[in-house]
Amino acid sequence: MERELWCLIVATLRRLPRRRHAQLTYSDPQILAVLFWAALHDRSINWACQRNHWPGQAWRRLLPNQSTMSRRLRDPSTIQLIQQVLDRLQVVHHIPTRLILDGKPLSLRSHTGDPDATYGWADGGKRRGYKLHLVIDDQQCVRQWIVKPMHESEPVVAREDLVPALGQTPTLNGLPVLADANYDRNPLYAATADAGLVLLAPRQRPGTELGHRTHHPDRLTSMYFLEHCSGLRKHLFVMRGDIERFFGAMASFGGGLISLPAWARRLHRVRYWVGAKLAINAARIARNRTLHA
Repeated sequence: MERELWCLIVATLRRLPRRRHAQLTYSDPQILAVLFWAALHDRSINWACQRNHWPGQAWRRLLPNQSTMSRRLRDPSTIQLIQQVLDRLQVVHHIPTRLILDGKPLSLRSHTGDPDATYGWADGGKRRGYKLHLVIDDQQCVRQWIVKPMHESEPVVAREDLVPALGQTPTLNGLPVLADANYDRNPLYAATADAGLVLLAPRQRPGTELGHRTHHPDRLTSMYFLEHCSGLRKHLFVMRGDIERFFGAMASFGGGLISLPAWARRLHRVRYWVGAKLAINAARIARNRTLHA
């Protein structure tokens, strides 16, 4: 399967638009090829820069050295390029019926020297590291993603980064966004409504009084349906399991995202490493769909 995934990634890299700059010795596809080769084999960037770790037919172009990779990958445009690869690997031909929002902790050792890694709640306790915030649709296509330090609140990241970006896609207008009880916040309901979406998130303590605060109308609607329509509540619970299966599948094949390796430290490195893993997972999904078509 590794060879098939790599062929899909190379074909996608060749379709990327080319930047022409006199000071660029290596093109963007050459830089991304080294990153994806390292991520596919769960090895460091330095390992992927060495020609003896490449089969002759895998990549015939020149390979940049470690310092060039560090400089180019630090460029903010790297994430945009990875996003282009991800979008091309998961070409969307369907009209989605729902979106699912969740976060995946990426924990490190508590004694790590990474200054960007922070403490936050994960897996039932305090952990230090980062968190992947993700929105997928009902066909396992990644619609939005971002990596933040662990301490940043999931509802705040969703409100400030994910939901406004979703609102810029007209085909998503009016779709329900399924989330767990952690996202049951009035400001997030307001941001979701402003983006043309409908948030459905259960309360942490269903059946309790609302107090004297003013609540967003979408939150009241969500509470009514989820607490008074048991059939709908069970149906939404089953559909929300899609993102758990997505995270599980992404960690169950060679080259998937299981945990952060020792060389993925500092926020910018974690972001491009996770982005590469999402693209590899998209290639896996595309390959499986082709086999079952």
